[in-house]
Amino acid sequence: MAGLCPSRTRGGAGFGTRLAQRSRLPADESCAKWPGGAAMMHRQPGFQRLALLLMLLPGLTLPGSLIAQPLMSESGAIELDAITVKGDVLHRNDIPTTVNRVNAEQFEDMTAVRTEEVLEDVPGVEIGNYNMGGVANVIKMRGFGGGAHGGDVAIYVDGIPLNEGESHADGYADINVLIPLEIEQLDVFKGPSSVLYGNFARAGALAFHTRQRGEYSKAKLSFGSFDTWDAQGAFGLAFAPGVYNNTAIQGTRTDGFQDNSAWSRINASTRFTWDINDYLDVALSLRAHESDWDAPGYIPKSLFDAETTRQAPNAEDDGGSKRFYSERFDLGLSLTDDLRLLYWAYATQQDFTRFAKFGYEPGGQTERFYDRNVWGTGASLNLDTLLSGKSFTGILGLEYYNEDTDWRRWDTFNRVRLDETQDRTFNITTFSAFAQGEWELSRYFRPTLGLRYDRFGGSYDNRDPGTPPFDQDMHDYSHWSPKLGFRSLVLDGLDLRASYSEGFALPDGEAKYQSDPTVSPETIKQYEIGLTYDPSDQLLIDIAAFILDTENEVQEYPIDSGIYRNLGQTRRTGVEAAVELRPLDGLTLSGDIALINSEIRNNSDPALDGKEIAGIPGQVSTLMAEYLSPQGFGGKIKWRHVGSYYIDDINTESYEGYDVVDLGVSYQRHFGGEDARKLRLAFEVKNVFDEWYSQAVWNGYGTSNYAVSWPRTYWVSMNLDW
Repeated sequence: MAGLCPSRTRGGAGFGTRLAQRSRLPADESCAKWPGGAAMMHRQPGFQRLALLLMLLPGLTLPGSLIAQPLMSESGAIELDAITVKGDVLHRNDIPTTVNRVNAEQFEDMTAVRTEEVLEDVPGVEIGNYNMGGVANVIKMRGFGGGAHGGDVAIYVDGIPLNEGESHADGYADINVLIPLEIEQLDVFKGPSSVLYGNFARAGALAFHTRQRGEYSKAKLSFGSFDTWDAQGAFGLAFAPGVYNNTAIQGTRTDGFQDNSAWSRINASTRFTWDINDYLDVALSLRAHESDWDAPGYIPKSLFDAETTRQAPNAEDDGGSKRFYSERFDLGLSLTDDLRLLYWAYATQQDFTRFAKFGYEPGGQTERFYDRNVWGTGASLNLDTLLSGKSFTGILGLEYYNEDTDWRRWDTFNRVRLDETQDRTFNITTFSAFAQGEWELSRYFRPTLGLRYDRFGGSYDNRDPGTPPFDQDMHDYSHWSPKLGFRSLVLDGLDLRASYSEGFALPDGEAKYQSDPTVSPETIKQYEIGLTYDPSDQLLIDIAAFILDTENEVQEYPIDSGIYRNLGQTRRTGVEAAVELRPLDGLTLSGDIALINSEIRNNSDPALDGKEIAGIPGQVSTLMAEYLSPQGFGGKIKWRHVGSYYIDDINTESYEGYDVVDLGVSYQRHFGGEDARKLRLAFEVKNVFDEWYSQAVWNGYGTSNYAVSWPRTYWVSMNLDW
């Protein structure tokens, strides 16, 4: 079947996979050569297909839509591809919105304390590093500043949502549970563009895909400044024909560069896959994470200006711990040549404790404890066929999600409990349905049309000490989110795209449980145009311009009244551009830049009208040069610039931003050929010029508050593949 499919070539600066030659190719020369891209080729008796479908229909009322497609081998035998998640049947280079890809090599080569640092190579993405161990850092994208530490970015690993509906913050998601060596690829969807993700996807979505099937052995050891070490291993085995296992483990520890900043964590994951026959496969995935840390807290402006990393006056023994476990079952069934059914079910159990002090007066530390249990299930039908002789791919899915969170808080002093202040239980349920189709009518017009529906319910039980207990049901919320657009290959190598997509946001925290039926979800509307210019292997350019409007923002009015209304409106506009140039063999020059502007157009506080959103840099850019000689010697240099931004709502205080330069050299050698054993040794200096800066700055308690970022550090690492 003809189609346009992405190649496996690495994208420079992390901004996406290089696109395949823009011509219509036979299936055996295009989609069949990359995982997830071949047409469905399975056949089975109609009665059996119908019986199996009817057996699975009860499970169709429920997240994480999986897409798997089989590959046809050269001998003509059917080969099942790995079960992947969230819509691979929808050809990535036909999606009319920006989707940046980070590949396995970038995760393998990175040397970092935190996995999410790889996102700094994605255009327009900035990490707000709190330097507080297992506390999730914030991800800033498309003018939103609350991803991961809040609810602005949806984050999934193999279809399991990491976002927490009600705990540390609505949408809180901890990427620390992932092991870099286990990741096959990361797709970064910009804005509320994907039909596959609903709640928390207003700035975009991160879809992590781990390794599935394959025979390999990988190990990495890293040592860095401040007694930092990281050990990882990833292994793929074939126990028998059609029976596979993929396992990864990680242990990490650092003393940190500040007082009271030690952190250790252990991760493990495993997946068993069984290709039962030519049309049916099942898989079981397990994941475990344990983490303990100390946290230095913020320092006030007076200490930051004095360039001291000691803790603030009256700092306490902040820190925390977390335990996270997840299980997932997958089933893939080919119903016809071009129709495949995916069914899945998963569960998550976690407990999270954080001791945190805000402000600089004596006392004030609290303990926050969250015990969270999740289960979800769902199914999708995935179509890859010809319609009127033209390539057509589509997906139709249903999801169900249930989350229970026990929430407790205490006043504490240096982690010693004093009085309990909160005792609450939250339940959130979500039912979702989604559909999308892509039709390659011609090279000049490849339209996409999608629609997502989400409905939320739940309950809130309050047992706070010293107050009368009460419980109340959530006023049910629902939202329809259309997604539409098209691509046009106007010239060979020049692909234009345009799209309109909608998303939504629920009220925060307890506000979503009020009984007022007049409050509806906020609406997020994204308008985007872009182009990809890919004339040869030596040049790749991608540019996107967007407008993001949030309407009917839920705000408390009058202030401190406990009454919420749909009042606010904000506009975010921006341009993201990335380029990769390969002028010589082994030399890659790459760079990206994002320019973002925001305006609060209407707010319950009139003083904020016309102001910019606090915490959003106006410019984020990266330049990088990499070289690898035929003899295996390599080097790279990277410069990252983050521009100034306001740190208070009324735009009177600002932070100037920062510039950081990293430098590295490496040597790699293959033993027995390119596909055999490989050894890679690397030495890196991060923050070469010892920049004094902070990636997390905010205003409060009568001062500016800073989480100091790492100074100059030295790292050595060894990768071994065999």
